Amino acid sequence: MMKSPVLMPLAILLFAGVGAVWAQTTPQKPPAQTPPPVTAASAPKTQAPAPAAPPKTQAPAPAPSPVAGRASITIMVTDLSGKGVADVHTTVTGPVSREGATGRDGGLAFQALRAGNYRLRFDSPEVITLERDVTIKAGAPVEVDVALDRVPAKPATTQPAPPPSTTTRAGATAPPDANATIDLLSLPDWVEANLIGRNDPQKETIVGRTAAATARVIQVRDPIKDHVRGDADEMLYVIAGQGVLRAKGRDQSLDAGSLAVIPRGVAYSLERRGRNPLIALSIVGK
Repeated sequence: MMKSPVLMPLAILLFAGVGAVWAQTTPQKPPAQTPPPVTAASAPKTQAPAPAAPPKTQAPAPAPSPVAGRASITIMVTDLSGKGVADVHTTVTGPVSREGATGRDGGLAFQALRAGNYRLRFDSPEVITLERDVTIKAGAPVEVDVALDRVPAKPATTQPAPPPSTTTRAGATAPPDANATIDLLSLPDWVEANLIGRNDPQKETIVGRTAAATARVIQVRDPIKDHVRGDADEMLYVIAGQGVLRAKGRDQSLDAGSLAVIPRGVAYSLERRGRNPLIALSIVGK
C-alpha cells in the first residue's frame, strides 16, 4: 500500500505535539546530583567508640592492722579504807594473757588487749584473793577499781606455862619432894651383872637420877673422843680398869678410885689402858 506524501509530515507533527503535551503533564524527577569528592578537610570526623569499662568489682575491705581494735585496761587496787595496795600479783586471762604487780599507789595497766571476756585475779599475802570478770570492747579503754580485804592479823597466842622443871641450875636448890625415897645400889654387883660385851665399843647406862643430877655407868673399850656437855658439869669416878683422860692438850692417868671433875663446855677424850674395859661412874649435875 502506498503512503501519501502529504500524510507523513502530518503524522510526524501530530506525534510531536502529543509528546510535548505528555512531557508537560508528567512530573519530572530532578537530576541526580553527583556528591562532591571527599577530602580530608571536608570528611566528617567520626569519634572512635570508647573502650568498654571493665565491670566494677567491690574491693575487699582492708584487713585490720594488728593494733586496730585493741584496748587497754587500767586497774586500781585499794583496801577497804581506800589506800592503794602495792605488790599485788595481778593476772589477766582471756583472749590475751597478761600478768604484773601493782605499784606503790596500787595502780597497774595492761595495753594492746583484744576484745573479749577476761578474768582478773588478785593475789597477795596481805589481802584476801579476789577474782573478777571484765568484758573489753574493741578500741574502748576500761578502768577497773578493786577494793580488797586485808588478811586479818593473827590473834596473839598465849603459850601455856611450862610445867615445873625437874632440873635446876648449878647452885640452885631443888624443891623438896615429900614422896621421895632413898635408892640404894651396889655398883660392884651391878657392873658384874651388866658387864660390857667383848665386841661393844662403849656402853652407857643410867643407874640413878634426881631432879638435879643423873648418874651413869660408863664402860669403855674403844676411845670416846671430844665429848662435851655444854649445859652441865660432870664428875667422873673410876670404878675399875685403867685409862687416860685427855683435855686441852693434857693427858691424865686414871686408875680405880680416881675422881675427875669436868666443868661444862670442856671437851675431853677417854681411852682405856690394858686389856680390861675402863669402867667409871659419871654424875652430871644441872
